[in-house]
Amino acid sequence: MTRQEILKEYKTKLGFPESITMDKILDMLFDGEHDAEVIGAMPATIPEIAQKTGLDEGEIKGIVGRLFARGAAAHPMNRPDVWKLFSVMIELRDATIISPDIPQELVELWEKIIYDETRPLVEFMKGANLPSGLRVVPIEETVESKDVILDIDSARKLIREAEVISAQPCACRTHARRMGRGQDCPAPPENVCMQVNGFARSVIARGIGEQITTEEALRRLEATEKAGLIHTTRNSSAKDAFLCNCCGCCCTGFHFLKNYKYSGVFAPSRFGIRHNEELCTQCGTCVTRCQFGAISMDDNGTVKTDTSMCFGCGNCVYTCPSDARVLEEIRPREFVPASRHK
Repeated sequence: MTRQEILKEYKTKLGFPESITMDKILDMLFDGEHDAEVIGAMPATIPEIAQKTGLDEGEIKGIVGRLFARGAAAHPMNRPDVWKLFSVMIELRDATIISPDIPQELVELWEKIIYDETRPLVEFMKGANLPSGLRVVPIEETVESKDVILDIDSARKLIREAEVISAQPCACRTHARRMGRGQDCPAPPENVCMQVNGFARSVIARGIGEQITTEEALRRLEATEKAGLIHTTRNSSAKDAFLCNCCGCCCTGFHFLKNYKYSGVFAPSRFGIRHNEELCTQCGTCVTRCQFGAISMDDNGTVKTDTSMCFGCGNCVYTCPSDARVLEEIRPREFVPASRHK
């Protein structure tokens, strides 16, 4: 296959078969003389790529190393000897946007893809009823009987049991700020997008983040809760995981949710809200605190929750001054898929 055919095939797999913008992005990411040949042979080990392409293994190592540093190639979680391409557009965006030397032109091309060209892909995903890639994780303090039911839903448990933890710049906030948005984002200034185990090892190997201790990770986790961010992770119970802390102002997932009405980007937590009107002081804190826009207050001061837009994060519960709101378990353990996407 020619370079043009290989890149065209890849952009089709990403869901943008006719996009000139994606053509430009891939041209910038795979700009080396033999890049297309190498990625056309993926997924594969370096010896396998050499056998398929006839290129020298040393040259291939240099190419895949450069692509890895750029965020254009990666390893399967359980096969560090194998090189592969990202199969989802947003994963490629996330990996490349946080590269320290990413040119502004490439940032602007991603902006065009995300904000001008994703609607057809989102409409396809709506119709296909695909499983959500992200799952909301509740704030632990807001869940009743937490010692019993939080075994697979605790962000703190995920951190405490991790073999290695890293933190990297948030792709969405990096993108927003490079485009002049997000100046009022409530997120703490330090890196609060965290990874554990396999994801963390990849971040550290790539050199785009920092390895942090359990204690530091827990401190940052608490800071995100005070800032009103939403914990999200892979929609599975795998031990290799990431822990994003999302905001409604910068997060691309919230863009899809609010502007395209695509709720499938997030799977809700296993918990739902119970509101006690007798305890409610009608202060409105929960209304302003909700990142999903699920809570409103009518002219009589009655608080209403749109259950179709409530993802069970506990953000409104965490700061309710009268304890009028609590999270209750409403979905079984089986709601959280087993390990997937290896």
